[in-house]
Amino acid sequence: MMISNSFLLIFAVAFMGCVLATPLVTRIAIWAGAIDRPDQFRRIHKGATPRLGGLGLAFGLASAIMLVGYGGYLNDWPGVQEWWACQWAVFLAGLIVLMVGFVDDTRSIAPRMKLAGQAFAVLILFAGGIRIQRFDILGMAIDLDGPVIDLSMAGMPLSVSIPSLIVTMLWFLACMNIWNLIDGMDGLASGVGLLVSGTLTLVAIHNQNVGVAIMAAALAGSLAGFLLYNWHPACIFLGDSGSLLIGLLIGIIGVQGSLKGPSTISILFPILAMGLPISDTAMAIFRRWVRNLPLSSADRRHVHHLLIGLGLNPRQAALLLYCFSGFLCGVVLLGVCLKNEMLALILGLSGCLAFLLILTSRMDEFANLRGDFKARIARGRQERAAAKLTWEAIQRIELCEHVAAIRTLLEATAHELGCQVERISCTRNGDEIFAEEEAQSASLPVSAPLSGPSAVFRLSSGKDLLLTVALHQTSETSTAADIAFRFLQRLSLATAERIERLLLTQEEESHDRGEATSGSLGHASSSEPFSNGPRLSSQVSPVLAISTTPSLTRVSLNWLRMTLGWSVRPVVHHSTLGDK
Repeated sequence: MMISNSFLLIFAVAFMGCVLATPLVTRIAIWAGAIDRPDQFRRIHKGATPRLGGLGLAFGLASAIMLVGYGGYLNDWPGVQEWWACQWAVFLAGLIVLMVGFVDDTRSIAPRMKLAGQAFAVLILFAGGIRIQRFDILGMAIDLDGPVIDLSMAGMPLSVSIPSLIVTMLWFLACMNIWNLIDGMDGLASGVGLLVSGTLTLVAIHNQNVGVAIMAAALAGSLAGFLLYNWHPACIFLGDSGSLLIGLLIGIIGVQGSLKGPSTISILFPILAMGLPISDTAMAIFRRWVRNLPLSSADRRHVHHLLIGLGLNPRQAALLLYCFSGFLCGVVLLGVCLKNEMLALILGLSGCLAFLLILTSRMDEFANLRGDFKARIARGRQERAAAKLTWEAIQRIELCEHVAAIRTLLEATAHELGCQVERISCTRNGDEIFAEEEAQSASLPVSAPLSGPSAVFRLSSGKDLLLTVALHQTSETSTAADIAFRFLQRLSLATAERIERLLLTQEEESHDRGEATSGSLGHASSSEPFSNGPRLSSQVSPVLAISTTPSLTRVSLNWLRMTLGWSVRPVVHHSTLGDK
């Protein structure tokens, strides 16, 4: 009975602590410049609003936990000493997350730096013994045993299991960032967090997991107090400091609730309780992947944005999302009472899918996503096919010994990619090496008006040779113009480099034979036209065998940069693309 009353005391102290601290935090946020101003894009509030609510939240939490730890209210609990000994890691990790959020709310930091700060906080938790070593899901017990590394941290020996560290890191980073993403409307993250933490409090009490119940009750009380200020129209926002702290603490509650206590629960139940932020984050990741956008890019397609787009005001949208999150929390309680994970999983997934499908269908977002998904898959096939053709052509060009074969390969590859080579010219030191004003395979004269995408590449070999290639995409092709032209640019650059090496090779041979440099094929006065593709020399093969090796290395590096999305910048490059 003493312990049960302590949970009510914890909730009340956290509630009052946050209520009393938040007005002071508001003044601190104004002084520090942590102000969120409307941008007529994603931020849907009306005026400038402070955003350091995480400090008030942390004060309420600390007040309740300190009262319990030093007030003697849990002396009847045998595990109080063990629980209190682990709180240093929670306190330190929470402090790090608050600092990261404070800097981001006041000065803004890069996403990678923010992620690094979150990862450091997770390492503190791992060192403090809060880690995932095994978990149960759908009746299966999964042990994360694996390679162990013995380390020393602050003079203390530490054994690190690599699988355990990876899973723990992913769990906490996911928890923090899904709450960060859903914090986009007045009262949304704090209200949903109140429902989730309250549900996990009831589950922990039901399973006699006192330590988890203390943390969950303190978080629920602090969120309830903060919601008084965060309800629309909000006086203060959680900010990154608050949303990251909520995610960290709910992650801790989920881990400890599924690993400790007389009757542990499946890790599936905390995941289902967080069904709303997880669903919104999963949709955001899928949406940005389909549209080839960075995961950190902002958009107005989150769940609350869609509800606002349907004509609901912020209060109505928040209440509707509370109802959805309450349904998922009810599913969790039902699954815990009946000890049936499969039933909870089926009900939770069905509810999430139905809600998201109905919502996205009303805004035509589902149809747009389906179309974008099909286009992404088609572009992926085109990218792979174009990459295969181009790479094979580059390797063949490396083996060519005269320009006619190189030009034939270039034209054949362009034709395979649905393009016609309208013009090819090449100069070196201002002297024309070869020129072809009209490609032999072209069906249209250069002077004829062209319809459809076209491009002109002026590429340097890196020394003193300039290759110009004019392309036009035919109407029969199914390859996107930007894909075809991008890969043909790489092929043209490889062509320029190969021609440059052929010229250097012949000049070296001519010099060895004592011939004048002006007699080389690199000048317009050459007795044998270079554009006709004569064989350079009957003795050129040994020299080519030596010069080809660095060439392949250079082209391979260019190809690697292309595959990874790195740009290859020619010295001079002008292109014009028309809409197909």
